[in-house]
Amino acid sequence: MRGPLALAVLTAVSLLLPGCGGGGSAGPVVCIMSEFRTRADGVPGLAKTYNSAYGTASYKDIGSTAEAGIASGQCAAGEVFTTDSAVAAHDLYVLRDDKGLFPPDNVGLVVRSPVLQQHPGIAAILAPVAARITTDEITRMNRAVEVDKRAVADVARQWLTNNALLDAAPSAAGAGTAQCPAGAAPVEGGGAQLKIGSKAFAEEELLAAIAKLVLERHGYQVDDSVHAADPAIDRALRDGTIDMLWQYTGTELQEFLGVKHPPADLGAALEEARSRDEPNGLCWTAPAPMNDTNGLAIRSADRSRYGDTLSAFGEYLASNH
Repeated sequence: MRGPLALAVLTAVSLLLPGCGGGGSAGPVVCIMSEFRTRADGVPGLAKTYNSAYGTASYKDIGSTAEAGIASGQCAAGEVFTTDSAVAAHDLYVLRDDKGLFPPDNVGLVVRSPVLQQHPGIAAILAPVAARITTDEITRMNRAVEVDKRAVADVARQWLTNNALLDAAPSAAGAGTAQCPAGAAPVEGGGAQLKIGSKAFAEEELLAAIAKLVLERHGYQVDDSVHAADPAIDRALRDGTIDMLWQYTGTELQEFLGVKHPPADLGAALEEARSRDEPNGLCWTAPAPMNDTNGLAIRSADRSRYGDTLSAFGEYLASNH
């Protein structure tokens, strides 16, 4: 989720950090954003769900993610978003949330109901494209933009071309509903004008560029010039300033729909967002399997020490506290 982060760990074998729990003694020091101390899916959740050692570990507040520190060996692990470009750039590994503590944050294209009713083919056109946007794929694209400094449109076009998706056959699972139709016809836009918004960071801009390129291939004229952060971009969708927006299920459920504990399953989270938004004229279409949620990353080379999961790391904390 593009919101609060997970946690970071600094193994202070030869380093004393003043102000940490445990008086700065040697051993695992867990570095976190301050709000993570009290969030339900933060320290309390880790202690309850995984291992009580998470609740008694030594903690150090940090101000940003720690990819560079992990890569240099200063940090054993660090807080990340699971699709951060620096994860791939520094050859890091995100520990698997094997008990589903962190809520999922996959994306779907949210289209205003009047627009989808007029152009039901939008859902069918983008469904096969979205189905190919995995966490690994979007992470690589993020890296191409943020680390390699390539243009968003160029990265989006190359990905579509490499995966033969610019001319992918439209597909739709059923006809949808009267409020949110998803039929496979008609799919040609005939010059119809659409506006797709995005949040002001590379991942969102990449998703918007992908949708724009594919829709234009089917005869639509697409304006993707509107960029804003939440909640402004959400208001733009609801008031009709834009016609569609790639939105994250966790963000939608927690920040805009007031769901404190979203479903842990990606499909269930998408269905809950869809069912709650549809009566308000917002239609979730073209779900993608990518999951941009909280995570704990380590160096890939350190997996033999810390394990592959949050459960394994909890055991490491318990035995090294």
